[in-house]
Amino acid sequence: MPEDKSAIRPRIADGDTLILDIQGLLNRACENTLLRSLDAGMGKYKNVLLNFADLAHMDSEGATLLIVYAARLAQKEIGLGACHLSEPFRDVFRLACLDQAIKLFDTENEALRRRPFPAGVQPLDREFQAYTGPPAPGWARNVAQVAIKDVPATAMNVNANGRPVTSPVHGFGRLWDKKYRFQITNNDVEPQQIVSLWRKEFPDFWPKGNRLMTSGGGPIVPGTPALLNLSIAGPLVMATGIFVIYADDDTFCFSTIRGHMLYGWINFSSFRENGKTIIQVHPLLRPADPLMEMGFRLGAAQKEDTFWHQTLRNLAARLGVQGRVEQTNALIDNRLRWNEAGNIWYCGTLRSSPYMPWHLLQRMISSRK
Repeated sequence: MPEDKSAIRPRIADGDTLILDIQGLLNRACENTLLRSLDAGMGKYKNVLLNFADLAHMDSEGATLLIVYAARLAQKEIGLGACHLSEPFRDVFRLACLDQAIKLFDTENEALRRRPFPAGVQPLDREFQAYTGPPAPGWARNVAQVAIKDVPATAMNVNANGRPVTSPVHGFGRLWDKKYRFQITNNDVEPQQIVSLWRKEFPDFWPKGNRLMTSGGGPIVPGTPALLNLSIAGPLVMATGIFVIYADDDTFCFSTIRGHMLYGWINFSSFRENGKTIIQVHPLLRPADPLMEMGFRLGAAQKEDTFWHQTLRNLAARLGVQGRVEQTNALIDNRLRWNEAGNIWYCGTLRSSPYMPWHLLQRMISSRK
């Protein structure tokens, strides 16, 4: 676990609102502090206000914490707001759809005047002003849709271009917070070296039959989109895409795009914990539509688990290190969102089917050359 370089200071406004002053860094090291404040305030307050006036930086793990926090408050019908966000981080909130789970205000006084805060996912603010300044460190700019160029001719290049970036804020199914951790028994490799190698050779570690092709063959950096051809069964594949929303020396994060079987983020990181080196894959996700939720319940979840277990073992083999994979599953929100059932219209699994004969023919021709 990284050193906690933050301070989350609670205070009360008018008896019904808990204000959390978030100072310093918001990252995975804040998890226990933030969730303790949730437990302490549950049932006592009608509103929670996050004051970001002294926020120094937030990484993708910190943003993941906010989504988990918002989801838990929403289930208790407790309103959540935020104030004093800088313009670059307002852009991050739009990219991450956090501004639909957390009501944004310019100042604390404005927020307190406009109580109660809404609870749950809210409609998109159509008056959002596009930000054109320097992006927040490590973060991609908000984009309306992805554009993927120059991928191999043998790839199934559908269900990606023109699609918007999604978020765990949306999606039909249950919200899962999973962690796949590989604990290295020897510490000869530094965590930042692991992350650097992982980003550089990322597609090589996926199980056979799965392909990730970045736009133009570019590196995994903030703002990079990529086409995915994911193995369904045998030679059958599903075409969809991802978008790199965050990357720094310690972690990087993908968001799925509309049509992926899951709406969510996947954080990749390495760090020291209790004297051990940990390599971690940390997805926060919801099945996108009713078909995918049913598939998750019938075995697709286990297939997803196997995928990331194998990826970590492949990475460990490349690093020449020994260890074992451990997994934790946390069900954050058990509710189904029937208002998002229409996501099935964009389902990559269904929309890939008409292209499958042509794709298989292309592969056959290519293999004979």
